[in-house]
Amino acid sequence: MHITIWLRAILLSAVLLLTAPASAQTSTCKDSVVHRQLLFEMWNAASQEEPKKVYDACKAMQAHARAEGDRFAVYTAWVCAVLYNLGKMNVHDAYHITQLMRAEMEEDKDAKDERYFVPNMMGHVYNTCGNIPGAMEEFKKSIELIKGSVYEDEGLGFVYLALAHTQLNNNLKESLRWIDEDLKYLQQHKDSWNYYRGMADAYAMKAIVMFKQRNYDAFRSYIRQMEAMEARNPMPSGDLFVPYARVYNTLLSGDTERALAQCDSLGDKKEQYLLKCDIYYYKGDYDKAFLTQRELMHKRDSITGVMIAENIQQQQDEIGLMKDSQKMGRTMNYVMAGAMVLLILAIVLLHRNLLIRRKFSKRLMAKNEELRAANRRVTAADQMKTDFIRTVSHEIRTPLNIINGFSQVLTDENSTFEPAERHEIAETIARGTRQITSLVNKMLALANMNTKDLLKEVEETDAVDICRRAIATMPPLDPEKIKMIFEDRTNGSAKLTTNSDCLLQILGNILENAAKFTEQGHIRLTVENTGMDMRFAVEDTGCGIPTDKIDTIFDRFMKVDEFSEGLGLGLAYCHETTERLGGSLKLESTSSMGTTFVLTLPIKLKTN
Repeated sequence: MHITIWLRAILLSAVLLLTAPASAQTSTCKDSVVHRQLLFEMWNAASQEEPKKVYDACKAMQAHARAEGDRFAVYTAWVCAVLYNLGKMNVHDAYHITQLMRAEMEEDKDAKDERYFVPNMMGHVYNTCGNIPGAMEEFKKSIELIKGSVYEDEGLGFVYLALAHTQLNNNLKESLRWIDEDLKYLQQHKDSWNYYRGMADAYAMKAIVMFKQRNYDAFRSYIRQMEAMEARNPMPSGDLFVPYARVYNTLLSGDTERALAQCDSLGDKKEQYLLKCDIYYYKGDYDKAFLTQRELMHKRDSITGVMIAENIQQQQDEIGLMKDSQKMGRTMNYVMAGAMVLLILAIVLLHRNLLIRRKFSKRLMAKNEELRAANRRVTAADQMKTDFIRTVSHEIRTPLNIINGFSQVLTDENSTFEPAERHEIAETIARGTRQITSLVNKMLALANMNTKDLLKEVEETDAVDICRRAIATMPPLDPEKIKMIFEDRTNGSAKLTTNSDCLLQILGNILENAAKFTEQGHIRLTVENTGMDMRFAVEDTGCGIPTDKIDTIFDRFMKVDEFSEGLGLGLAYCHETTERLGGSLKLESTSSMGTTFVLTLPIKLKTN
């Protein structure tokens, strides 16, 4: 496994900064041998495949650095863990680690020079997700913070290159602008230890831009300049973009297979996808280019849930500002009330003024309470609408993209498929269609629940028949991995009076959730007549529900796993509908070995 280019660059920076006379390592670090050994072990672990070894090495480095008062080494360990996960497109963990770094930095009031680390890492997180505006904003924040710090001379060029790289597949003109900013910066720092490496990377980026613009003469010119600078570079192992440019140079020489092999040797999975797309487009193999691009989009779509958490935090900040504004408004109201009281005291008798003031205050308090209650309802409704639109947009976009992509492939007159491939494409389209249909059905069910009187449509219902119909509507299961079991314990007494459509929808939602979170074992549906009630139990051997989500699983838009499919409405609909039908829905048990939900409905429903 090759260490990623960004990890190599940070390692090089760390080693040089730790050995230079004006290094970021503080004078309190007493054991430089131990310090350098821990640093080497940390980055060596990052070049391997075992996350636990990486995290253990980072923790050991941080423990030593904190004891010695070396902030640079502490935050370098955070950066190592973040970039390790980004290289594998594991954005969820990278985002989480960045937030932990942010929390530590907020508590460390003396970490002023190191503040640029957080937006710099968030920029890389957003770039990996494909959120170009978010990445640009974070990198620009990083520039503002690094200027004037002890890291400006050696770190500012990295941020300029990161901005250019972010726009490389989005806006080539903007990418060139940031490359020129980097070159201007390098010309002012010719005495820097990384001048020639920086120049080599800048020319490599310009060469890549020229290739994408199909200006191959200019591409070759910048490649020559890149290699000239690289020949004078004392630390070639720290190159950022030189390896990428060499892939394009190999491709232009006509050796496609070697160019693909060079791609596979890169440690950054996202860059492998993008480079291979460019190779296939250059060779005219548009089918492979499309499939590679689609695979990258699918991976990006599967991790954009990370960014939802960031958007929620931003909205919480906006709500905080609104509350502050409301508080200021109330303060102004009190000031105005006081002024009115003083005016009345100057005109009328004290006793009459006190009575009027008391009555006025009561009315004002009642009106303010009404306004606060109305504001809370409006805010809650607006937040629910925003959450609903965001969630629905995210959940429907991925299957629609898949259906659209495969439809274009199928309708392409130049595309030929084997029967097995055509069957797989049809299955993928059908799966996406079922997903969208399920989402629409849940939204319609929730809307009908709020507009219909469910008790007016009750009828005598066969519980066993409803159970079998609910099983028939489940998503397809792999019979070799998951066994579907139905147990009828009614002893022939399976009739109850209820809304059959709602009962079918409730059982269907619970079974669908069980299928979604069960990868091995079984799903068991049991129906039992207890005399007064009809009891339905759904037991699975899935991953269980985290303890911090148990109290909120029946809330609207609440999802056990933020990155799983669904709107977070299924269990909320089931719980609310069950209560309106006079029954109860409870989480009987949950653990890492599985989960059991119990639905209880009265056999004789009271409709009055």
